[in-house]
Amino acid sequence: MENMFKRTLLGAAIATAAMASTGANAAIDLLDGKVQMYGQAAGFVQYGMPKADKSEDTVLAVIESRIGFRGAVEFDNFAPTLLWQIEGGNADNGGYNPEESWKHVNNGALGARDTFLGFQFDGIGSFKYGRQLVAAYNYVDWPHSNPGLGNVFDWNQDIGASYEDRTNNNLRFDSANFGGFNVQATLSNMAGSTDNVAYSIAASYSADMFSVHAGYYDNSAKTDNDDAFLANTGSQYSIFGGSLFLGDITLTAAGKYMTTDVALGTNSQWAWSTTAQYVYNGQWVYKVGYAGTNEADIAGKGKQADTDDTAITARLGYLLPSAYLFTDIRHYNMNGGTEGGDSTNLLMGVEYYF
Repeated sequence: MENMFKRTLLGAAIATAAMASTGANAAIDLLDGKVQMYGQAAGFVQYGMPKADKSEDTVLAVIESRIGFRGAVEFDNFAPTLLWQIEGGNADNGGYNPEESWKHVNNGALGARDTFLGFQFDGIGSFKYGRQLVAAYNYVDWPHSNPGLGNVFDWNQDIGASYEDRTNNNLRFDSANFGGFNVQATLSNMAGSTDNVAYSIAASYSADMFSVHAGYYDNSAKTDNDDAFLANTGSQYSIFGGSLFLGDITLTAAGKYMTTDVALGTNSQWAWSTTAQYVYNGQWVYKVGYAGTNEADIAGKGKQADTDDTAITARLGYLLPSAYLFTDIRHYNMNGGTEGGDSTNLLMGVEYYF
């Protein structure tokens, strides 16, 4: 499971859909196998058609290429195996929204993604420290935010909450696999004060025809907000979901319950995601997805109109050895009856993994 967590969403799509039948991608061994170089050459062209009044159509060429190095070192007189990894962010160095690029100035730097040191203990698991995902986010990210559902199911919420996904100063434990069961746990967000600790725990159980998982995240850090109803003293979410494997058909579903503590009580909102994928002849991938949120419930105000969101996506993909060609249509209906965030996007992309 650990290697799966380090992949991108689309990389995991390849790995789980049909990579075994098309020739799995392999990292490049260096120094007699003591160091591995790996990465992806990936990107897509997107034609965006926002629905808001007087909005303009857009064309984006989004690059998601990146590279990393990793290793596992065994010693003669020292029991645990040393683990290390240095991974770069996307090579475009800024995300694909030019108005938000200032927030991602380190995105393309070596070390901007999963970069850590740690130890692997046989039969127990691994402990790693550095820049990593928090435990529960593993399952938010995959399989429930692909393709194109993350805008609604992942980082989107209307309750003033503060959540982490990939974060610095993260202490992480990943257990060994015990008959299909494993557990992950993280402690993070303590760089400013241990009073701000964020902790997360998640677990999964996998069998031949299904996999189920659940996770919990709690961030104790306070967040200031000009709106007193959104100024929180702690934010939490729970996720539960699973996958059903029916030969060439894979079905997934998940629910996520988000809360944040404010002066008048608790703000809350639900999000959900479901997908269906069919792989034909080991190469053609047909996938549809649906995600949504309900209206946010704000303490002292009740249900807030125009805070519900919907994403409907569809993908046609073609698998090649270590590569994936895809075209998507993604429709977003954001913020209820308003049109400011609504759009329909057409994508065509290529991903090559090594």
